Amino acid sequence: MASGSKRLAEPTPCLSVVMPCYNEASTVELMAERVLESPWTAELIIVDDGSTDETLSKARSVADPRVRVLAQPGNQGKGAALRRGFAEATARYVIVQDADLEYDPNDYNEVLAPLVGGKADVVFGSRFLAGRPHRVLYFWHALGNRLLTTASNMFTNLNLSDMETCYKAFRREVIQSFVIEEDRFGFEPEITAKVAQGGWRIYEVGISYAGRTYAEGKKIGWQDGVRAMYCIVKYSPLRRRHRKPSKGIAAPAPFAEADANLESTLESLDQAHNYAAWIFALIEPHLGREVLEIGAGHGSLTAFLAERADQDRGAGEGMGDGAQTRFVASEPSARCVDVLRARYADQPGVEVVQADAVAAAGKGPFDAMVMVNVLEHIEDDLATVRQLADGLKRGGRLILWVPAFQALYSDYDRAIGHHRRYRTGSLGALVKSAGLEVEELRYVNAAGAVAWWLIAKRLGRRPTTPGRVRAYDTAVVPLLRRFEDRVEPPFGQSVFCVARRPAQGT
Repeated sequence: MASGSKRLAEPTPCLSVVMPCYNEASTVELMAERVLESPWTAELIIVDDGSTDETLSKARSVADPRVRVLAQPGNQGKGAALRRGFAEATARYVIVQDADLEYDPNDYNEVLAPLVGGKADVVFGSRFLAGRPHRVLYFWHALGNRLLTTASNMFTNLNLSDMETCYKAFRREVIQSFVIEEDRFGFEPEITAKVAQGGWRIYEVGISYAGRTYAEGKKIGWQDGVRAMYCIVKYSPLRRRHRKPSKGIAAPAPFAEADANLESTLESLDQAHNYAAWIFALIEPHLGREVLEIGAGHGSLTAFLAERADQDRGAGEGMGDGAQTRFVASEPSARCVDVLRARYADQPGVEVVQADAVAAAGKGPFDAMVMVNVLEHIEDDLATVRQLADGLKRGGRLILWVPAFQALYSDYDRAIGHHRRYRTGSLGALVKSAGLEVEELRYVNAAGAVAWWLIAKRLGRRPTTPGRVRAYDTAVVPLLRRFEDRVEPPFGQSVFCVARRPAQGT
């Protein structure tokens, strides 16, 4: 065994173990017990990925204060579960642990040795290094692993023996510095490429392996191998090294800098009148008399909502029924609140409040809450949606507009404070987990997705410069709107969702 991985004498609790699991009811409790028996374990973060069996309930039954159980709103994939688990980790080191019995926590000692000894930033536990026992199983599966590892090594210039291994351990600040883009098993080549690109010190140590058969629950298949090969090329440091430097996009930013980046974006989007009108046309049929806009920004959409409120108010007064339409525009940024109050000072029907999403919902109950490009800025989106649901009237609607497809996540998303992008499936599962019923769920703005991929993702440039926004809003949006009113696109730049609070129930 390499000297960097010699057995340490005095283990101390310094390890966050992130355990993604999907339909592992038969093993999750036993594996949790094994993890907790390790003297290295400071915390165990179990992320249930929308299991349809008893995995979640069995995970929650593990009685140990070091255990935290997180439930994904529907099955999103191993990468998505790890993304959430890594964000929750608090210990000095972080390791991935599958919920089956293939990998043995007794090997933590070997895996952690180079980290604790200060020799490594990242450690891979290899199933193929000599000297460790492993179960003999599929030849073609092992060959596939070696081919993928070889391809990965060619693109990363590393000499790993097992890129696809589950046991990857990191210093916490290293793994939390990455944005995990892959939702499924593409996580393995993605994180390998990003570690290589970052120049982190990488060690590899031998581990034991008790592989299981497909009859015993193994889930990875040939399709994941194809995706892995694609990810090896997609995230290749050699490929990214020759990309032009980003223009107009700030580096990953703390809140103050992200707010500054967002301010310039909002100023550009103020000119997108056709786009705002399109959004309003989609949401207007779902509004009621008492409406809350969450995250109003500079008020591009607020203008349409305010005009509707004034018209409804006038109609109610004309009929003599004393009806009053209430419209609240909320925004957490003091700077944006000043803009909103100045913009709508002469419209008494617009109530502007400085509040985050949950605090604004507390001013209800409302017939409808509108969140356009807000939810992606909130770290715990599920908990927030659950709290917003409590601020709706029975039968009231939460209307969401969010960016689509994690594969489109770019440096620009990061710079303006986006935590994630969504699919229709993941957003639908989230609102259902919050106790709401989905009334409408669709992709919008297909051409925008292509433009975002080209400008933000491929070219690394800011997609919302004033010139680009004006050109797209004038030349593309009117035609695209007419087309998508007739044909629902299979993809888009955004996901539009209308979720209703049940009329009956608790």
